[in-house]
Amino acid sequence: MNFFRKLSERFKEQAAARKLDGGTLCGKQGADGEPPECNPRLCKTNTTILASHSGPDTGVAVYKQFAPDLHATWDNPVDWAYGISVSMYDLGPTGRRNGEPVADCFGILAYPEGAILAVADGVNWGEPPRRAARCAVLGCLNHMHQALRQHEADSALDCRTVFRHLVESIPASQKLILQQFGTLTTLVVSVVLPLKWVRSPGRWAAITMTVGDSAAYVYRAATKTVEEVTAAAHAEGARDPRWCPGALGYAMGEEPDLANMMLCLTFLDEGDYVFLTSDGVADNFDPVIRKMARHQVMDSGDGDLPALSPAECQAKAMDLLRDVLVDADRRLATSSSAHGTDSGATSPRSGSGLGGLGLGGGGSGSGAHRRMTARGLAEQLLQHVYDVTEEQRQHVEARNRERERSLSREPGTGGSGPSLSTDHKHGGLMGLAPVARPPGKMDHATVAAYQVGRRTAASVAKSRARSAAAEAAAPTLPFMAAQAVAANSTASARTIVRQGTSGGVSAPSASPPSGTAPAPSASGPSGPCAAAPSPSGASSAAGSAHNNGSANSPTSRSEVSGSLVAGGGSGAGSGPASEAGEGAAAAHAAEKG
Repeated sequence: MNFFRKLSERFKEQAAARKLDGGTLCGKQGADGEPPECNPRLCKTNTTILASHSGPDTGVAVYKQFAPDLHATWDNPVDWAYGISVSMYDLGPTGRRNGEPVADCFGILAYPEGAILAVADGVNWGEPPRRAARCAVLGCLNHMHQALRQHEADSALDCRTVFRHLVESIPASQKLILQQFGTLTTLVVSVVLPLKWVRSPGRWAAITMTVGDSAAYVYRAATKTVEEVTAAAHAEGARDPRWCPGALGYAMGEEPDLANMMLCLTFLDEGDYVFLTSDGVADNFDPVIRKMARHQVMDSGDGDLPALSPAECQAKAMDLLRDVLVDADRRLATSSSAHGTDSGATSPRSGSGLGGLGLGGGGSGSGAHRRMTARGLAEQLLQHVYDVTEEQRQHVEARNRERERSLSREPGTGGSGPSLSTDHKHGGLMGLAPVARPPGKMDHATVAAYQVGRRTAASVAKSRARSAAAEAAAPTLPFMAAQAVAANSTASARTIVRQGTSGGVSAPSASPPSGTAPAPSASGPSGPCAAAPSPSGASSAAGSAHNNGSANSPTSRSEVSGSLVAGGGSGAGSGPASEAGEGAAAAHAAEKG
């Protein structure tokens, strides 16, 4: 009798899954939201950590003492589970990149048959938002890892149980944010696990939760299609880069704002990709931000552009995203065919993440078709964002140089003297009419990607060997090459400053090195950036613009600084200092109102 009952449950699950046609099923939106009705069983979990990766800089490793039972080093990425976080802002006149430190954070735990990925985007600039993002990622990953460990021998594990653990991870993240005096951050997390019975439309499940405007996507390798898993979180209106619809931290007093929390279930096949992004990546595929169209529901002043509904904007964004990934995959296959080998030959644009990190089925000389890796996917997405925002960076940096020249002219020398015009804000972008502003949106840009599949210790060793070879090779993607050149220039400038100082020449004090944030403690960090929450605390944590985004704050390919590394920030508390407290909650509430 028990056998027939299980058989009946199996057939019901398979029938329910087939009705989805490979799409995404979402639950009810909001703090009281429920998971999707479809609830397939999952295989027993194996929570042996094969690889872990976090960034930028050291990522969540700076707070690992708050997760003593999570045995992850956070610095051993593999090409099938990889993240990268950079700053796409302009280079300031002082040589420091605007928006530092990078307030995004990503974390990945890779298992033999699955993974947990998380991306958080600290709202605004500075050290407190970065603390909030790091705490959100660590709190969530630690909670989910410990929860899955409890189900290693559970043959009755299902998707609804994982959804319940995801929702329960929010208090864990919130507690750590408040404890470390972070401010506001978004959070998107996806748990990828194999299904027990379902075989169609996929054998794997991506169980996703999002709060805020960070996004989750899947790229289906067989059909070469892209789908935004979290699209329902903003389906009712147009995507607005100036507004964050939800956040953890001091969003509503000491409570998070879960108004747009969404739980989503997606079916996948082996070889598909799951990738999470901050809005610094997602917004640069929006046709409105790209100046390719205008919103029907928002007046942008671009009357000559076609008017698109939110659904049409979403469809166009997915087409643009698909084109980038398909083109990257195609170029890799072309390069592989041309060389007749799988040993790592690269195309001029493929970059170390594509040419050197293919997962190809076959050894060197086999001529087997290589495939794009998770690392290649992440790097290609960031290269696209770099290209889209290049005009903005050039515009802003040119205006900044012009302003510096005007400030250096003395009265009576023929110069006009310093200009007090407010048009100089954000390099003059704010003084331009919306229709005249360059396309794109400069921001912190983060991608965490995972390629679905089963792995062994041997495959991990091979992946790390490929990664080591790629790291040793010269970068070929323009944004990576620019970062290397700028890093050398910065090192040379520091040498000159040191020589001048030793020779008795007055030199400006060096900015604090990367990662000099106050050391975390159980009672919270110390220092000027660790102001305790107070009702009177003036806050720019929520600001009138999401850090994410000044859609109008623009840098130059010839002057890209070292902050384009996967980790980019260089010093604590740069940019507008954000403070925790009810001031942040009030600003966030006013923004939402």
